[in-house]
Amino acid sequence: MDIHQLKSLVTIARCGTVARAAELLHLSQPALSAHIKQLEEELRVRLFDRHAKGMQLTAAGEAVFGHAKRALHAVDAIRDEANTLNGEVAGELVIGTVDDPAFLRLPAFLRHMREAAPHVVLSLVQTTSGAVLKNIEDGVFDAGFVEGNLDGMALDAILLRRAEFVVGYPAAWQDRVEAGGLAGALALPWIGTSDDCSFFRLTTALFANHGLPFAPAIRTDDESLLLELVGQEAGLSLIRRDLLEKPGAADAVRTLDGLTVHAGVHFASAVDPAKPSLLRAARRAVQRAWQD
Repeated sequence: MDIHQLKSLVTIARCGTVARAAELLHLSQPALSAHIKQLEEELRVRLFDRHAKGMQLTAAGEAVFGHAKRALHAVDAIRDEANTLNGEVAGELVIGTVDDPAFLRLPAFLRHMREAAPHVVLSLVQTTSGAVLKNIEDGVFDAGFVEGNLDGMALDAILLRRAEFVVGYPAAWQDRVEAGGLAGALALPWIGTSDDCSFFRLTTALFANHGLPFAPAIRTDDESLLLELVGQEAGLSLIRRDLLEKPGAADAVRTLDGLTVHAGVHFASAVDPAKPSLLRAARRAVQRAWQD
């Protein structure tokens, strides 16, 4: 077996599909499938169950997956240490992103990284906060931008800014919502996101605080679409306050008075990362971007 086969195993396991893993690894789908076939033949076990929605680790695959993660971590650590001994900051960082690039100040971050560490290759992967956290845990991502509350999580995280979320509702529903207050608002249709998105967890907690389950009528992970759906009377949703500052948003969307949900925007990585020297450069670049 070789390191590329192990990386394919770990990435497919996390992504759930060969197609998504191929995008992340910049390889063809046949190449990734060949890696898995070669591993299965060498180890004489079936690593994945194939089904209509993708691929899922078998019991044997789960056992191999844990060893593969540790092996990849060790290889990355060796490379990082060698670069440090040579006085270089070089290699690749895979970083998960959420939201829009301007909100995360990605252009400034990339500029500072090029200036400080020109030999570091950055791969940015757009996904949800929950997926970023899971991929960091599994070693697929080296770091990532995350929204939400990270209290009690074993992460090395930098708080970049506080974020406020408000309950947004269609302007056309103003009389209904004001008459019913929060209790009435919670009984109306709501728009949610995928379960691993920070919006979903924050909304679920809001409903749970009032003894209710959260069952969204519509789901989308696209914040711009979510805002548009609220304005088009599809339902209510938690909305990050700064999104309502966009031109035209205030005309179609109103906010429920007296209710604000607080969270944070973070840059997070594992406590014991495989590439500490690269991540030190990335953290400095992030901090400079947010100080600009």
